[in-house]
Amino acid sequence: MPDRSESPAALPVDDANARVDQIADAALRLFARYGYKRSSMDDIAKEAGLAKATLYLHFKGKDDVFRAMLRLLARRVEARCREVVAMEAPFPEKLATLMRAHFGEAYASFGTGEHLVELKAVMTTVAARELADFERVFAGFVRQLLEQAEGRGEVLLSRLTIGVEDWIAGLIFAAAGAKLGTAPSCEDYGRRLGTIASVFAAAVTA
Repeated sequence: MPDRSESPAALPVDDANARVDQIADAALRLFARYGYKRSSMDDIAKEAGLAKATLYLHFKGKDDVFRAMLRLLARRVEARCREVVAMEAPFPEKLATLMRAHFGEAYASFGTGEHLVELKAVMTTVAARELADFERVFAGFVRQLLEQAEGRGEVLLSRLTIGVEDWIAGLIFAAAGAKLGTAPSCEDYGRRLGTIASVFAAAVTA
């Protein structure tokens, strides 16, 4: 029988959230190392240093853990992106840094990328909402950069022959495409993101 003192309802909210993050962080390490299918709830419990029963007090199953893992990663990436938006730098440099902070940080979190194809498939099947939220956050930060740059006279959005939303969507598609084929190293992926940012920035530079 589960220890009632361990139940989410019995824990203070901050402690319960910390426990969820502890499990999600362990899952992130495990999925990066072994992939989704090869990682069991037992494995996640061991990686987190918890009893398996404790996992089931917070999660129904591995899909729920996966979604929590993505939300944790998204919060970490979002915090880094906020730092980029606040920094002083020319628009092309900020855009490249933002792309590395968002897509590059997420890519690096999954290690060598050996399991990226499998994890991407899992994202689209069991965590489509979390994945959409992740991309929505990036789009919001890009809009902030554009507004900042336009206010300083760095960019002219009137130069675009497509809508701003389509331009941002193109950035997202290009970032995803930069991982196709043989999985690049984190450094190579970062360079590809920098090149993409340069090309897209040139389209709006005043």
